[in-house]
Amino acid sequence: CFATGLFLATVRGCTLLSMDAAALQHVSAGCAAGLVSDVLMHPLSTVKTRLQVQGSGGGLCAAVAYRGISHALVSVLRTEGLVSLYGGLGAVLVGAAPAQGLYFCAYEAAKAGLSASAGGSFAAGVCAQLCGSIVWVPLDIVKQRLQLGRQVLTEHSFSGSLDAFRCILRQEGLRGLYRGFLVNQAVWAPFNGCYFMIYEKSKRLCIDAGYEDGHDNLEPAAQVCCGGSAGIIAATLTNPLDVLKTRVQVARASPEMFPYSGALQAARHLLKHEGAVALMDGAVARVMWLTPRLTIVVAVYENIKSWSKS
Repeated sequence: CFATGLFLATVRGCTLLSMDAAALQHVSAGCAAGLVSDVLMHPLSTVKTRLQVQGSGGGLCAAVAYRGISHALVSVLRTEGLVSLYGGLGAVLVGAAPAQGLYFCAYEAAKAGLSASAGGSFAAGVCAQLCGSIVWVPLDIVKQRLQLGRQVLTEHSFSGSLDAFRCILRQEGLRGLYRGFLVNQAVWAPFNGCYFMIYEKSKRLCIDAGYEDGHDNLEPAAQVCCGGSAGIIAATLTNPLDVLKTRVQVARASPEMFPYSGALQAARHLLKHEGAVALMDGAVARVMWLTPRLTIVVAVYENIKSWSKS
């Protein structure tokens, strides 16, 4: 019933948006915002992925271990070079723009069809995630396999994003590109719901306090504070599920190190070999990656949308 309600609200919202051609503006703004932020923050995304998978196997399998973000950055630069921090960037360049465009178009459509409340903002964020996942999940699969680099002894090595895409599609089929789809939604749907619920509430408080330009556009400092607080809270709360999602999505890269095919198996394996504390692996890196990423995305998006209206 909840999913049906979101769908109907989005359809109604799309109808409203199409009346003034706003949908095209939202797609264009979202595409530009997503591309800029994903390229800038990709190295931290790579570090986050490596920190989240390094403990799998309970030390029984070969995997490079890092003590933290700075150690991971220095180690990768020293042993693999700068290019490894940008593993999977090709997939991001191809997929980030359309994924972010779908995301923001769905968000604005859902927001137009839902009530202007905390619950409405949460539901709009969930709806945006579901639409963006059509592109984001395959992008994540390809990107994360390449981000592992030399950290894990994998069964297959890829020359780049296109080679990884072809190999996964050939060996695992379309299902392989959507591996972990349900756990992906379990991570990102509440993340995006929480993010926009907090962001929209913070934005309204700042506008009411006068931190805007007279056209409901936040001042730069207020924009950073709203986006930053929403990103930190949402990223921290959803990190445990993100650890499981990441491990499920890279599992086929090294079945010996990742002996599971689903999130529940991954959770049991992690708790047995590493303990519950491992569910927060990479949490700081995830906050450092997502918070500035989303702050950049939303700031660029809001500004482009404002320019389009003027």
